[in-house]
Amino acid sequence: MQLTLENFEKNIGLKIVERGFQYFKDGYVSRLEKVGENEFSALVLGNDDYNVFVKLGGKTIVEYECDCPYDWGDTCKHAVAVFYSLKTCSNVSNEIQTEVERILNNLSEKELRKYFADLLKKDWQIRNRVLQDFDSDLADYEEERY
Repeated sequence: MQLTLENFEKNIGLKIVERGFQYFKDGYVSRLEKVGENEFSALVLGNDDYNVFVKLGGKTIVEYECDCPYDWGDTCKHAVAVFYSLKTCSNVSNEIQTEVERILNNLSEKELRKYFADLLKKDWQIRNRVLQDFDSDLADYEEERY
């Protein structure tokens, strides 16, 4: 069964749904932004702050990802909190998508490559992600190498 904004509560463990709902209700979903066509990014506050990305196809949750270390199931409370925010359409900003598109359209390929290369030098998390996503020899590359 596909996960949707209407049925996710029935398809995710009750304890995670309850915790995610509490995060949503307590206002821990911050900076919920539309970052692409049917794509959303949010910062979820808590003991630590986590980034959550959700891609929708209508009301279907096509893809989602959280950078928290939760590994006891497919879905964490942070993602559930964002699902609730999207379900209620509360506090979604469309400004970021437009601004990012404007900036990218005004950068030359050379400027973009230089910026990205500098970013990869300075941010080990992004560097690790790029290595995992684009180098098949490093598909199982782990953060512990650092």
